[in-house]
Amino acid sequence: MRLFFGLSLPGPARSAVAAFAAQAQSAVPGRYVSADNYHVTLAFLGEVPPQRLKEAQETLSRCIRIFPAPRLLPTQAMLFGKSQNGILVLRFDSEPSLTPLHGALVGALRAQSLPADPGPFTPHVTLARHARAQEDTLRALGSPAAAGFDAGQAHVFLSARGTDNILRYTPLFSTPFGQAL
Repeated sequence: MRLFFGLSLPGPARSAVAAFAAQAQSAVPGRYVSADNYHVTLAFLGEVPPQRLKEAQETLSRCIRIFPAPRLLPTQAMLFGKSQNGILVLRFDSEPSLTPLHGALVGALRAQSLPADPGPFTPHVTLARHARAQEDTLRALGSPAAAGFDAGQAHVFLSARGTDNILRYTPLFSTPFGQAL
């Protein structure tokens, strides 16, 4: 099973990001992601044997309970990779920062001998793949203020293709953050 830890977007934030993505399509060509798949990745595990799913869930629960629930605010559209074939993302900042949580998750996964991609870590929502844009175009897009949200819980997501060969991210397990801001 291909797994990752992440945050889902509540309805209003998901709608605001979807509207932003629709606006971006006129300026940035690419293969746009379904709004159903919007999420912020906290840590990517990759392939995990099904019998180790419970360990992954316990690792997420143990780490999340010691971190306060973050507030995420969109900051800018960015392109990961090359300007002629990159990944268009909407970057988010958070209060408190998600970087220590990412580090704790990666460290805990490694201690359990579970796979973990160590980074680099930039909180974001993927909008499009195979995107083409220049920096000035990305700056002109701005960011959707209405896309900010409070994350109350984190999830273990399954990344799998359906029978229609479309990639879907399905939450398998949810756990609350330790404390509210």
